[in-house]
Amino acid sequence: MTLSCDRTAPAVRLRPLYPVLLLSLLALLPTAVFGHATGESYVWVNVEETHLSGRFEIKIEDLESRLGLQIPEEPEARSGAVQASATQVQTYLEQNFEIRAEGAEIPYRFERTELADIEHLGEFARYYFRTDRPVPEQVDIRNSVMLDGDRFHRTLLCIEYDRRLGKEYGEEFTAMVFAPHTSEQTLDFTNIEGLLRVRDFVWQGVLHIWIGIDHVLFLIALLLTAVLHRRVGDDGRPEWVPVDDFKSAFWKIVGIVTAFTVAHSITLALAALDILSLPSRLVESIIALSIVLVAINNLKPKFHDKSWLLIFFFGLFHGMGFASVMGELPFRMMHLTQVILAFNIGVELGQLAIVAAVFPIIFLLRRSPIYRPAILTAGSILVALVALWWFIERAFGLG
Repeated sequence: MTLSCDRTAPAVRLRPLYPVLLLSLLALLPTAVFGHATGESYVWVNVEETHLSGRFEIKIEDLESRLGLQIPEEPEARSGAVQASATQVQTYLEQNFEIRAEGAEIPYRFERTELADIEHLGEFARYYFRTDRPVPEQVDIRNSVMLDGDRFHRTLLCIEYDRRLGKEYGEEFTAMVFAPHTSEQTLDFTNIEGLLRVRDFVWQGVLHIWIGIDHVLFLIALLLTAVLHRRVGDDGRPEWVPVDDFKSAFWKIVGIVTAFTVAHSITLALAALDILSLPSRLVESIIALSIVLVAINNLKPKFHDKSWLLIFFFGLFHGMGFASVMGELPFRMMHLTQVILAFNIGVELGQLAIVAAVFPIIFLLRRSPIYRPAILTAGSILVALVALWWFIERAFGLG
């Protein structure tokens, strides 16, 4: 095949390549981002009368993928493999988790290791540690466990009790959240309730929509027709035609984003507050199905004047998908409402960033001869096929 730089060559020759290019781009997307799971590690730090005690909890999958450990599938051999690799992992933890006070490092030593199967979360390796001396009321924590090279991972620092102050915080009370951009923080034992920085969850919300490729595809599928409107053609059949001006397209997008935002904000709050609960498999399956139906509606519109109802209905399920990240946090927080609000703000910011990136491009291309056949039609077909496979995977437990 000979490629030509001749600008007079008819554009139609390139049209068959667009679906191929789109398919190639989707094929390059890492399959790991198709779900909603967020990588997490946990560290407990409790205050005893004469020292600190605690434990690290790390997912077995992270030990395998990040540290290269070989953990056998056989249940009876897994615990032995975790024990055998304990020294290697403990060395890694010592290099990536540091406690300091008044400029000096506070050393800690490991006491034991065990394998734990935590309900709904999977298998974790637990590494128990303690310091050999008391610590002051305020210490500096440097944590980069599993954070290096993974901007989506986070570590939750939990505190159960403080024997010196006679306080009990609960089995899984989270005081701090560490991420790549917040790997160094100050732990003040006299102000545990005020340590959790709600603003950190704004970034968690942004990340959640960016790594949730199904949410992104749903939004993009909706945007594809935002720069078009339906009319009856000369042959009596309905057809998509470009909107005349920016204002028309802009207000159409405002309507789309508003319907989606209101819907997912409702269910995100209800699900995160444990007021509403549906099986994850059902929610994830409906989210995939929503993408299929929106893509089909781009090709054969059935909800032309009522499309906002479709967006609102499926937005409710996307909200429960967003809330899955809250459900993955098995902890209690003093300011749960503020955290949910911050997380939702982050989701909206991430969503607006996608709209800001996509809308100008499709608006400029809306009159292009390639837009309807290659971007709208071929793109919608491709999105529908990918989402249909996700639906089959999720509905029938194939993933």
